[in-house]
Amino acid sequence: MPRETKSRINENRLTMATGSNIGIEESNPDAVLDFWLGPLRDANDASRKNWQYGMLRWRIGPFARSHEDPDIHLVQRRWCEQLHREGREKFFNNPVWDSPGGFLAKLIILDQFPRTVYRGTAVAYENDRLTASMAWQACQGDREFDQYNIIERLWIYLPLCHVEDMKVQQFLIEKLSRWSADLVSGVPPDKKRINQFVSWYLLRAVIEHSETLLLFDRFPHRNGILQRPHRGGEHRYLTDPLRPLWSFTQPPNPIYFALLAALFRIGEGLEENLVSREALSGMLQMAGLSPEDPSSPMAVFELIDRNRVPFPFLYQHLSLPEHAKALDLLKQVPMVAGLTNDIKALILKEGEREWPPRSAKHSVNPAIDVVALNTLICGDRISERSENMIPDGSGLKVLDTGKESVHELNLLVRNDPGETVRVSDRIDEFADQNGFPQHERFQVQLIIEETLIYIIERNLEDNRRIMLHMDMDEDGRHLSINTVDHGSELEFNALIFQPSPDTIEEENVVENVGLHLVRTYVDKIQYRRENEVNYLNMQKRISI
Repeated sequence: MPRETKSRINENRLTMATGSNIGIEESNPDAVLDFWLGPLRDANDASRKNWQYGMLRWRIGPFARSHEDPDIHLVQRRWCEQLHREGREKFFNNPVWDSPGGFLAKLIILDQFPRTVYRGTAVAYENDRLTASMAWQACQGDREFDQYNIIERLWIYLPLCHVEDMKVQQFLIEKLSRWSADLVSGVPPDKKRINQFVSWYLLRAVIEHSETLLLFDRFPHRNGILQRPHRGGEHRYLTDPLRPLWSFTQPPNPIYFALLAALFRIGEGLEENLVSREALSGMLQMAGLSPEDPSSPMAVFELIDRNRVPFPFLYQHLSLPEHAKALDLLKQVPMVAGLTNDIKALILKEGEREWPPRSAKHSVNPAIDVVALNTLICGDRISERSENMIPDGSGLKVLDTGKESVHELNLLVRNDPGETVRVSDRIDEFADQNGFPQHERFQVQLIIEETLIYIIERNLEDNRRIMLHMDMDEDGRHLSINTVDHGSELEFNALIFQPSPDTIEEENVVENVGLHLVRTYVDKIQYRRENEVNYLNMQKRISI
């Protein structure tokens, strides 16, 4: 077939794919590849214009910037919606998906489309292990060279960069390095420079991915979306304006987490983020919608034949067009609306209220406070993963993550002076685990008790809880004590006041004598208030 005719056919297919009448019911891999690759189908098509066209569509690379075409988003959404309705097994049941082109299209659908459609939620990363495994198998023995051209090979490789696995990342760098050399050597001289530019950019981004994984054993920019507390060094990395541009991804989606937070309250705590029929029915009734209403999403339980469904799956279901009415009503429930505003306040910089933000880099707080986010969402429980959360028998909850829990303690404290007795038991256990000398155990107990009493007494009428986080640096023997609360602003002068002989009789000294002892026992104290949230950090050196 003449090249001009082939190009014209591809353009016609592309027009059909990007139009409003894309026939997803046909389950046609060619439509996916035409939509995703467009005119960039092999090495001869690798011109500047076509790279720019593709990268705008893929939202990656130097040509993409912050551009997003709503029509491109809509096409991907329709595929994801149909996949959700039918399930993977039924959706990909046609043998056409088993062909090389079908396999590539399936990989693109599962790996790339959710990243656009469900951006800012855990659903965006849901298929990462699956797609990385598919790509890994396709590359064994260099099999991908037999079935895919240079452009198609890129989309076999890229799913590997999404998984938090150093072995996979190393494998990807080897593959993409070879791909870069092949791309540059396989094109005419007039296209070498643009292909060098693009391939080197992609290779550099993959190496930066791997370096981040080498440093932190995971991608810190996902912490907020996955509700993972920051580990040592990650907060500094996330607040560094010179960190790689690809790490300035969309922050957590407020609606997603506000709905989850509301279900936590209605369902009195969710086990492993599983939503029961009763919890969903209760939230629908709060929105004034009968569970039997045609627009109700209650059919989600029949879709997977279970009485409890994972929240990410429920969110996908609520996002379907037929449930638009239900989702809109749920957003208007006062509890959900209030939680949405609270979560936005944690994520967006002051004065910004637009979602999604036009620029994640400039409109979003650089390191989402995941502890505060989890406190808002989970109510009386907080965890890196819900399956790591166990009751401690005293009404509080403690994070149990195996080895790390020895040097970290997370407690959620009610606005009740009686809570200090319960907290004291936990601190004793923490002190035992970390070998605190007796006199410093007493000092730490006093620091935390006086700090909590100070915060509680200022907010006795408030039902919100206080997050207490302790982190022990085993090597340096430095203890970090952090509290996060949504109460009234703390008086920093009272926190740092140190009386002298000529002020010892002053009334404020007598009233705050406990805080004076706190200031005496800690080496450093810092306080800030952002978005009506108090952040207090105290540091103390623990002797051996």
